[in-house]
Amino acid sequence: MRKLSLLLAVVLVLSFSVLSYAQYIDGTYEAWSDASDKSIQYAKVFIEDGKIVAVILREFTDKMVEKDWTTYPWPEAGEAARTLGLQFVENQAAVADIVTGATGSSTGFIQAVERALIKASPDKPTDKKYFDGVFMGRSDVASRGYYKVVWITIKDDKIVDFKAQRVLADGSIQDPAEYGWPLEMAREAYKEAALQSEPGFVDTISGATGLTEMSNIAVRDALDRARIDK
Repeated sequence: MRKLSLLLAVVLVLSFSVLSYAQYIDGTYEAWSDASDKSIQYAKVFIEDGKIVAVILREFTDKMVEKDWTTYPWPEAGEAARTLGLQFVENQAAVADIVTGATGSSTGFIQAVERALIKASPDKPTDKKYFDGVFMGRSDVASRGYYKVVWITIKDDKIVDFKAQRVLADGSIQDPAEYGWPLEMAREAYKEAALQSEPGFVDTISGATGLTEMSNIAVRDALDRARIDK
């Protein structure tokens, strides 16, 4: 009886070990946080033998440009990017301490890792294409040197809100007051169509072909960041 009990205990220990190591599906998973008005966070999570073995964290500005921690004026955000990855590995979960002075960056990194682990889960949702949330995307650069950045809010695989800004060649953001009446009307027309059409595939708006094309590219870029299945 004692030998049987010991054998059963060993089997249980091994079973729990297998379960713990099989928590996630091996692979490399990328995901993004919700976007704020100022930034969006990114995580790349590496899974081996069912465990988190490494995490890379990055953060992007409201112009969809990666932050350079050597010049960024808030070192706490850089500290979060450099240190939280180790905590995710140690905790084997999207759990880490908030870095004082970098609450937004820390919570964004945690959410991005959480979404990456959902992708890595054998029980990830199969009835949805996108995470609910707010995601940023950017277009390619126009011949005049500007590009478009958009924020889309997704709920149940539909875009329910949309906003955009134009980033000029010198890196500044164009004042909406400078758009002029026709362009402003086209922007509003695109937003209305984006909420009703298939996401990222708004038909060309008369007199605003470039605006429509750039907006569609930026929206599709944002949708790609919101994907659950990739």
